[in-house]
Amino acid sequence: MMDMTSQVRRQRRASDAAATAGLRTLLWWLGHGLVLASRFSAPVRSQITRSLTVEISADGGPARHWDFDGQRRRVSTSAGRAAAPDFAVRFTSSGHALRDLTSSDAIDAIMRDRIHGSVRVEGNHLLLMWFRGLIRKVVPIGGAGPPRQALPGAYVAHDPAANGVEKITIEPAVRQLDPQWTGAWNARTKLWIVRGTNGEPLREP
Repeated sequence: MMDMTSQVRRQRRASDAAATAGLRTLLWWLGHGLVLASRFSAPVRSQITRSLTVEISADGGPARHWDFDGQRRRVSTSAGRAAAPDFAVRFTSSGHALRDLTSSDAIDAIMRDRIHGSVRVEGNHLLLMWFRGLIRKVVPIGGAGPPRQALPGAYVAHDPAANGVEKITIEPAVRQLDPQWTGAWNARTKLWIVRGTNGEPLREP
């Protein structure tokens, strides 16, 4: 009985060690891949519009964080936990982290495990989808969406037999608001961009 128990413990330790090594490798690739992508990939750079810190970690296991610079549209990364991350996904074990991060539906997997208590998501949950989108541009984990194509039966030309409004009213272009639209004029006075580009005086903020 003791031999069986010892064997199970050894197998569990070996499994935990393999999961820890796998997670550390995955986070390293994701970390440095995103850094390189922020230098050379225009689609990735276009999505870095805020300065914030994101962390992914496992309790008692590997951790990595990313620092996003919205002004320079660049990313830097370091191993370990962040001092004060704006957003963090913290798993209770490396095995859970490796399974969820490599899942084809990682977002759903993380949120399900969050309900079960094996994941803690701290910060704005919308950042999870944003960060996942960036990661997929570096490592295409999971299935890609269907290819974009035109919907069948698209309305590209006038069809007299179609059911619907067949007349589209086009108003003539105007260069100035109607003086009788007092509400519109009152709203315009609050638009500093409109007034400034027209050379109108602006009050102090």
